[in-house]
Amino acid sequence: MLVAVRHRGSDRLVDVSDDETTPDHITSASGVDRPRPAALTAAVALVIGEAAGVLAYTVGIGIAAVQEPGSVAAAPVEIVIYLIFVAGMVACGRALWQRRRAARTPFGVIQLFGLVVGWTLTQGDGDLTHRIGYVVLVLAIAGIALAISPALGEGLED
Repeated sequence: MLVAVRHRGSDRLVDVSDDETTPDHITSASGVDRPRPAALTAAVALVIGEAAGVLAYTVGIGIAAVQEPGSVAAAPVEIVIYLIFVAGMVACGRALWQRRRAARTPFGVIQLFGLVVGWTLTQGDGDLTHRIGYVVLVLAIAGIALAISPALGEGLED
């Protein structure tokens, strides 16, 4: 059976009964669904996990502001900014899940922000802050590696 598919940017006919053509090589735009590559699933999990971490930090700022009103002077502004950032991260994760190629660059930019945040935390006070900073750095580096990996690009569609 011949099926019209988009493969690595070009349209072509593929005999789906051919042994060389596995589901990993067929883009779902043709109606033939293929499994998500591991790199794509990892990128989605990473960005959603990072969004959850930023959301937890935002909740912490809110709790600190309520318990000690003078401790965080600009808490409402910070909370709004972080919530907007969380919404952007979730939107990026959703777009990656939907295999949208345009989500790859925002995903990389989010990881660059992670490098800045991780480095800042490693320079902060206390052992716990340093440990969290190292974890953020490792996650950001892994995210950058995923963002530039060919496997992620092959799993995305135009």
